[in-house]
Amino acid sequence: MTGTADLMLRDHWYVAGWSGDVTRAPLSRIILGEMVMLFRREDGTAIALEDRCPHRNLPLSEGRVVGNLVECGYHGLVFNEFGKCTHLPGSDTIPSWAGVRRFPVIERQGWVLIWMGDPEDAEHTDGASAPDFALRRDDPDWLTISGYAHVKCGYRLVLDNLLDLSHLAYVHSSTTGNRALAENASLDCTVDSDRVRVTRSMENIEAAQAFVDYAGYGGMIDRWQGSEFLPPSYIYVNSGSDSVDSGAGPDTWMNEQGRWGFVVYHGLTPETERTTHQFWSVSLPSAWVDPAKHDVFVDQMKQIPLEDLAVYEAQQRAIDLDPGAVDGDANPRGTLDADRGLLAMRRILRRLYGEEQDRRRDHRVRQPEL
Repeated sequence: MTGTADLMLRDHWYVAGWSGDVTRAPLSRIILGEMVMLFRREDGTAIALEDRCPHRNLPLSEGRVVGNLVECGYHGLVFNEFGKCTHLPGSDTIPSWAGVRRFPVIERQGWVLIWMGDPEDAEHTDGASAPDFALRRDDPDWLTISGYAHVKCGYRLVLDNLLDLSHLAYVHSSTTGNRALAENASLDCTVDSDRVRVTRSMENIEAAQAFVDYAGYGGMIDRWQGSEFLPPSYIYVNSGSDSVDSGAGPDTWMNEQGRWGFVVYHGLTPETERTTHQFWSVSLPSAWVDPAKHDVFVDQMKQIPLEDLAVYEAQQRAIDLDPGAVDGDANPRGTLDADRGLLAMRRILRRLYGEEQDRRRDHRVRQPEL
């Protein structure tokens, strides 16, 4: 497999679900093309197992959780939390093939994270490589709106969308965007090891409608946007604004919101080559939304990801009919200055994938012959 499938990095932590989605009841999810079953032990610990009985391949999620065990709903094979078969109805012996894979899992900032690579590598990271950036989501003084979308496109198209925020001018023109975001922005793109940061600053521009409705702007404003890519597929967005000549500069564009703005956290998990799990949150100080406008604001924030989804799903349909497209990814005839971030992101993904494959080849070479 090449292209999109190859760029599904395995030696990383991915979002498997919101913590509240993983309960005692089995939850089935496809991650990086593999069927995974999630559930919680009686003590609340999240567990992830291969969602396929090794006998006749019924998903184990079609069965039931009994205590800390999973019983297949077809022929009653029972598996423990480590994936080992502990009971085979009608037999005193259990064959060696009767087991399923267990995936390392940790929880962080409301997400259940799963490691799809070698479990030993996950132990070496001790969770240190897992994302730890959604800090405002747990802040009691901040309002957070969160959601999930099953997206019918490859995850790189979603990353493209979030690294080029000029699209707000056209896709979200009724709320957070207007033409000035595309026409009057100063763009900067920096690469720091495996991270890509894109900032857009706009001076003395008309305020977009959401900034009028919630910040009370009545004239021109300064505005800034920052997007940061973290491998394998996380995006942090900072959006801020202030009065004209407020003095906001590069040191604030990634971290401060000024008079009014918000931060956005995205965890993207490839389901297959052409489908993606998108987990997102928008956070801002609670005091910045008038209680009388709270419900309208929440509805608007939930609508914005749906507007994006319509765009990149349409992209994917067009790409799939393009004979010149390679492995389901975009096939541009040229690039724009605003593409610097997404091109840098792709270079990082390709490099990390190559390094991952080198490690696997070295591991195979070192394996002793039996």
